[in-house]
Amino acid sequence: MNRWITKVVTFASLAGAVALVPAGVAYAQQGAPADAAAHHGHHGHRMGLIGDALKLDSLTPAQRTAIEQLAQTRKAAEVPVRQADAQVLTVLAQQVEQASINKQALAPTVGAKEAAAAAARNVDLDTLQKLHDLLTTAQRAQLVDGIEAHFQGQGPGKGDAGPGADGHNGRLGMIAKKLGLTDQQKQQIFANLKAERAAEPARAPHNPGAGKAWVESFRGDTFNASASAANQPQMGGRGERMEALLTAAVPVLTPAQRAQVASHLRARAAHEAQAHT
Repeated sequence: MNRWITKVVTFASLAGAVALVPAGVAYAQQGAPADAAAHHGHHGHRMGLIGDALKLDSLTPAQRTAIEQLAQTRKAAEVPVRQADAQVLTVLAQQVEQASINKQALAPTVGAKEAAAAAARNVDLDTLQKLHDLLTTAQRAQLVDGIEAHFQGQGPGKGDAGPGADGHNGRLGMIAKKLGLTDQQKQQIFANLKAERAAEPARAPHNPGAGKAWVESFRGDTFNASASAANQPQMGGRGERMEALLTAAVPVLTPAQRAQVASHLRARAAHEAQAHT
């Protein structure tokens, strides 16, 4: 995901429930670190544009109250997504134990996750539209200026890699370290991943300017969140990368290693199921 598509309202989930969120909307919804476990300890960062708006000194009491209500609405909309994530993680844990990732058997829970994500996406769009309409022109400009300054300060290349930059290779390294994979296992998993990637359909061309243009439109008085989002490309989420990595790794793991992965997935599922309850 490019660096212009990573901050503004926030919509993060462990299993990638935002897999269907357009690039520009993702910029307006995400602020989570790439490490799924880390994002729970960075709630302020995850608030994205909503959180940035609440930091504006120029807010009137009425504006602040309205924006806080928007934040609560978004938080409530995220609950079904995280619960659906928990179901996907649970089924994945069971399949890991069975030494086979069955995408057909996983499909119903993935479908439920995508439906929850789509519903939450609509809430996100409505939230972003209402936030835009609540703010003055000067306040909107201050927010966008702050976002652009933040990413410009990262320097070229940071956060601007194409799809998968934080995906298979980085995750494989983490798995290898945690599970104590042998060199032979790592080579086989990498070969499996390479074969899967070769069989995947071609992805849409990477467009670093799309997210920036989308956020720039937030400055305008006639901003339309839904219309702007409709023009953004679709992108895959972390859930797809997780499934691909497990598909490649599970046949190569020992029973003890599979048990360790399944235990980790169940722990994450429990955390998601209990979130915001």
